[in-house]
Amino acid sequence: MGAIQLSIEQYSSREPQKRDLHRIIRENYLSVFEEKESRGITFPFHIKREFERYLTCGILSHGFARFRCYHCKADKLVAYSCKRRTICPSCSGRRMSDTAKHLVERVIPVVPVRQWVLSMPYHHRYILSSNSLLLTASLGIYHRAVSSFYRMEAKKLGLKRPMTGAVTVIQRFGGALNLNVHFHSIFMDGVYYENEKGNLVFREIIPSSSDICKLVEKIKVRINRSFVRRGVGPKDDDYNQRDLLSALSTQNLLDGFKRPIKIGKYCDPPYEEFKGKRCAYDRGFSLHANVKILASHRSALERLCRYIARGALSQERIALGQSGRVILKLKNAYRDGTTHLEFTPEQFIKRVITLIPPARKNMIRYYGVFGARHNKRGEVTSRASSIKKKTNKKAIYRTPWADLLKHVFKYEVNYCDRCGTKLTLIAPITSPNICSKIINHLGLDATVVTPQLPRGPPIIEGFLGPDDQFDFNQELNW
Repeated sequence: MGAIQLSIEQYSSREPQKRDLHRIIRENYLSVFEEKESRGITFPFHIKREFERYLTCGILSHGFARFRCYHCKADKLVAYSCKRRTICPSCSGRRMSDTAKHLVERVIPVVPVRQWVLSMPYHHRYILSSNSLLLTASLGIYHRAVSSFYRMEAKKLGLKRPMTGAVTVIQRFGGALNLNVHFHSIFMDGVYYENEKGNLVFREIIPSSSDICKLVEKIKVRINRSFVRRGVGPKDDDYNQRDLLSALSTQNLLDGFKRPIKIGKYCDPPYEEFKGKRCAYDRGFSLHANVKILASHRSALERLCRYIARGALSQERIALGQSGRVILKLKNAYRDGTTHLEFTPEQFIKRVITLIPPARKNMIRYYGVFGARHNKRGEVTSRASSIKKKTNKKAIYRTPWADLLKHVFKYEVNYCDRCGTKLTLIAPITSPNICSKIINHLGLDATVVTPQLPRGPPIIEGFLGPDDQFDFNQELNW
């Protein structure tokens, strides 16, 4: 490996093991798993792997890449990431930035777009969280209803063969980390059609509030019909036959069917009907379409893409109180004044478990002209802002992490902070012995993070095991 220089680059690790979220999961997740398994509930392998990988993410003692600046002879150690998509805020942020950059630069053309958000009743959210086939069917119903609206309005204007396009992100979480399956979609606010010369031309179409009311009623009827056709109608009460964790999280309840402790509440607000411009509510179905991004506002579009692709957990919103309870800061305060929710660590871990999506299921779907099989996809997506002419370079499936840091934070991670020279990768280090030697030589924290084992049953004083011999007269202790 060569001699190790005493100097180290001014780059510092994020040290997730010192954050409250890491401590909560590290000290409590094994006890929650053991409690459930003692009751006969076995979690899938991908859920266990989500927790195990997160505990090693960003920690140098579990592996890193060693870089060297040959100009000033400084080393830079970059820890490996877990690449999970739920628990780890850092990897969720990387996925969010990568998705937003890809959509803006390679998918969505320079046209006005509108965000459509569909949420459904508790019963529907609960079933869709585990039934992937019904989730895909419901998403298809929702997309066809909105696309049909755009196409019908275009045909009224005399446009031939109108085409729509949308990108939908399936979100599984609510503001209180409750299980809330709902759809965030970015639709082109209009249609592409072919003019007399055969060229694709975009025509803007703006929906009204009355159109939203008609659409939410149509979506409600069709989704309910789809549920009934598959034998899971909205009146079926089958919570006892399914996972209790998901049922409680969907309704924002804890063990014992209790609500989380509210911090900051000062009143019980009166009931108000759901109102808003380009918003509609019909028996648990809510459709919102009042957020629009103009064609020239590409930076605002990227922020919107980051919003819909964001992760469930945020380091800044989770804190560990002095009493050992978890304090969750709400993104938006409730109408009754509640700003924070309080959980026990075990209740918090159970909430996080319900948010992990099924393994190998895509949470981002492309429809219309953005779909992979549409014959006009290449022509439409080539009108995105940053598309360049084709080159002989090999296509990159994922944007490198260094390029994302430069794009989002304007930070050159693969360049030396002292002299500006580009760093050279020496080797990826994965051996625990070599990792500890290098980290100790550089004076860094070499602590290996291990989860805390669950506490065993209490030991009764004077009790001996079944194999021990002792004289005991029960009559003397009556």
